[in-house]
This record gives sequence, structure tokens and C-alpha cells, in this order.
Amino acid sequence: MQAIDDKVILENLEPEAMTSGGVILPETSDQNTDRGRVVIAAPGRYTLSGVKIPCTCEEGDVVAYPGSLAKKVEVDGKEYHVIRESELIMIISKGEK
Repeated sequence: MQAIDDKVILENLEPEAMTSGGVILPETSDQNTDRGRVVIAAPGRYTLSGVKIPCTCEEGDVVAYPGSLAKKVEVDGKEYHVIRESELIMIISKGEK
């Protein structure tokens, strides 16, 4: 697989059942924000003037993203989510390659 432009390929992570403050989240909690681990980050995109803007996130990073904007893709029986890096909400933690 290879991501193009400023796309990021993610594997979805299970939602956490408890917040960092210790609040237990019910299964019916509909937050519309998902967490994922970056599998592949594209090299970046180019502006109209030809300046390259590299991707900020890297392979292994855990990110938060709006689930409604990610496209689901199945490759070799495994489900991935593809989203533009600019649509990510935040990098939760930096990962190891």
C-alpha cells in the first residue's frame, strides 16, 4: 500500500472505556471521534507555488479523527481508514516506526 498526496492510512483502535480523568464511558456514548494508529503517512502535498508541505504525523502515531470523514478501505481482508492529514483532529501520542 502507498498513501498519496497528504493522505494518511489508519488502523482503527478500539475506543477507550474510561477517560484519563477516570470517567467510565458507556457503550452507547456516540462521540463521532475515532482513534487510529498511522500505518502509512504520505510524503506530503505541494502548494500551488510548488512548495512541499510534508506530513506531520508518522507511522505508529496514535491520532484522533472524525469518523465521518474517513473512507473505509479493505485490503487483504483487513479494514483501514483513509483520511487527509489536514482533517485529523490531533496526534495523541507519537509512535515508533
